[in-house]
Amino acid sequence: SALGPPRSAMPRYCAASCCKNRGGQSSRDQRKLSFYPFPLHDKERLEKWLRNMKRDAWTPSKHQLLCSDHFTPDSLDVRWGIRYLKHTAVPTIFSSPDEEVMYSCLLYCRKLLVAYKYCAAQAPNLPSKLC
Repeated sequence: SALGPPRSAMPRYCAASCCKNRGGQSSRDQRKLSFYPFPLHDKERLEKWLRNMKRDAWTPSKHQLLCSDHFTPDSLDVRWGIRYLKHTAVPTIFSSPDEEVMYSCLLYCRKLLVAYKYCAAQAPNLPSKLC
């Protein structure tokens, strides 16, 4: 149809830098996520959102969303098991790019350590420079 798929069928991605959350689950674990539109009609609140995201010069579209990971629990109202964002809510939880790089490096180093231990266990008599 000319209108495209219904909103619920469209893939959802978090617009925050360094956030890989999409769909309905966290990229790091299997927690359920909610996605919320930017307050485009509330200029003062939108400026706070963008300032906290460190994206002051960026203008989000009506299709861009932030995931629930960026809001404190007191920013949300839960009714009938559905999380609603309060009209005063401002996102405050953002990891810096440096933290993301450190996390990625940590995961990479863990993989190297596992590979090294496997190699050493398979060939214990090889000089350590080879493994």
